[in-house]
Amino acid sequence: MRQFFCQRVAGNQNVSSLAYIAKVTPTDEVYIRGIHQHDHVTEVSLVMAGSGNYFIKDGHFPVRQNDAVVINAGTLHSEGAILPSLCIGIRTPALIDDAQAPVFHLTQSQFDVLVQIGNLGFNLLKRPDRAAHELANNLIISSLLPFLHTSLPAPQPLTRTTPVIVSRAKGYIDDHFHDFINISDVCARLALSHTYLDRKFRDNLAMTPIRYLTSRRVGEAQRLLIETPNLTLTQVSLQIGINNVNYFQRCFKNYASVSPKRFRTAVVIA
Repeated sequence: MRQFFCQRVAGNQNVSSLAYIAKVTPTDEVYIRGIHQHDHVTEVSLVMAGSGNYFIKDGHFPVRQNDAVVINAGTLHSEGAILPSLCIGIRTPALIDDAQAPVFHLTQSQFDVLVQIGNLGFNLLKRPDRAAHELANNLIISSLLPFLHTSLPAPQPLTRTTPVIVSRAKGYIDDHFHDFINISDVCARLALSHTYLDRKFRDNLAMTPIRYLTSRRVGEAQRLLIETPNLTLTQVSLQIGINNVNYFQRCFKNYASVSPKRFRTAVVIA
């Protein structure tokens, strides 16, 4: 994967602006993304080939070629095994209503236009000069976003609901995964048995509580490795609630299929 960040454009900081564009090609090394979120960036992911499942908020959504996936800022998500795609990060709170499904299937012509605009922006961000970055920002904000809004099919409401006990356990993990907790702590906090919580997570999130906790930690580690390249692996490990860097590296590789060091070199950032 290659990811290029856009230099901040001078002006009103409350106006939407381009944060980055990332591209995954069919020849890139495959790895698994953990569950993570972007506090101030909404992502538009254009799936260019293949099919898979994205975990978004509380559920799994099937995705395939020619899908546009819109993930509002602050929304927990995981792309799973990374598909060939173009991911555009925009500094804005939301592009869709949180109550609607985040996956939209586009016609070939609609999808091609979005990919062409995204690729133009991507190539502009490769250049170091501010003028190119300002042009990329204007291209995405003034051309891609309006075209995206007119191209999206009629929104489909989300119909799934998550049981309160699962939401509480998930929320506790989300708030405290960096505090060196384990699943026994979650069960004790909510006065639940391991067996009961495990069954509820499997039934509603299609994963165990331990898998969810691991995914949150790995996802946050991946975000830190991408966005803060100066952090050492020990510092990353401590920030995600693991106080043994060797154990962190084993957990990361077992989940993501690549080591933290390899992940850092596989994701080319500028």
